[in-house]
Amino acid sequence: MAEPVLTDAMTQLHTTLVEATDVEAVLLAVARATTATLPASCEASVTLRRGGQPRTVAASGPRALRCDEAEYAAGDGPCLDAADDGVTVLVEDLSAETRWPAWTAATRREGFASAAAFPVGLAGDADMALNVYCDEPLAWAEHVVAEAERHAQELSRVLRYSLRLVDLATTTADLRAALESRAVIDQAIGIVMAQNRCSAQQAAELLRQASQHRNVRMRDLAAQLVREVGGSDEAAAFVPRTEVS
Repeated sequence: MAEPVLTDAMTQLHTTLVEATDVEAVLLAVARATTATLPASCEASVTLRRGGQPRTVAASGPRALRCDEAEYAAGDGPCLDAADDGVTVLVEDLSAETRWPAWTAATRREGFASAAAFPVGLAGDADMALNVYCDEPLAWAEHVVAEAERHAQELSRVLRYSLRLVDLATTTADLRAALESRAVIDQAIGIVMAQNRCSAQQAAELLRQASQHRNVRMRDLAAQLVREVGGSDEAAAFVPRTEVS
């Protein structure tokens, strides 16, 4: 019976991934699909740590989110251990748990009785864990743990891809900003060349000197010059080739 449940959860997850338009939707689908594979009423969350800073990027319910935040505040808990060591961390009964006092107290206040954290393998400088909080004590039978770990391994491929998309989007945005800055600087260089009857290299040097003297970024100074000469509040922006008819 467990195998069809896991298969149905993964099928539903993959359908959501196809329809999702942002990474947040993907990660929320991960958290919700996780709870469908477990034999108790649970909430799930996804912890992402990049640059040493953990944060919850998806949670199936507000209680799980608050438990995660209590763990980050304490700097100690199962999801951080799972991310640090790359091993599954199980908590069968929170009433008998002594490893993480602050997190345990906060999690019990939220009404949870057991928990677990499953590492999700990622490349690069990112660590991730899939966290589960259950309303009842759970013995975490071997087959239940195996299914959850299988789920996490399957999801790791999806999440690695999602993180690459995030990095690609960031890189694309940075590149576009750089190109737009270059476009307005080139316009300003042309204006300085015309005004001073000098070469492009000399015009660029004049702009750099003025930028340093005024303590203003060269891009901002160039935009100001273009606006003054063009009589417009907006400098011409970089237009990608695909947008040029």
